Amino acid sequence: MISCDEKGLVVMYKGLQVLSKYQREAIINQITFCQLEFGDLEKDLKLKNSNLFFMGGKSGIVCLADDNKHCSEVCKVSGSIQSLLFYKQENSVVIITSTLLFVQFRISPN
Repeated sequence: MISCDEKGLVVMYKGLQVLSKYQREAIINQITFCQLEFGDLEKDLKLKNSNLFFMGGKSGIVCLADDNKHCSEVCKVSGSIQSLLFYKQENSVVIITSTLLFVQFRISPN
């Protein structure tokens, strides 16, 4: 489970145990979990055992985070993020913003 507040605090839980915390500068209001598929690279990158998710919000910044306390900015779009979806068949993320911008980017193993 993941919770967010208006001050940019994002907390990931497993049951009642806190797995990781992230502090962002803006309100986070969109989160999507993802299950990446890169074949044999999954073993090398140890992605299979991580719970990966994308988060975004009012600032237009999208971050990729996991339950191992890693978080990095992956893109910035104009306007606030209204919808953030993971498209499993294409290993891609789809973003729709308040300015009606539609963005799809493919995720690579590196």
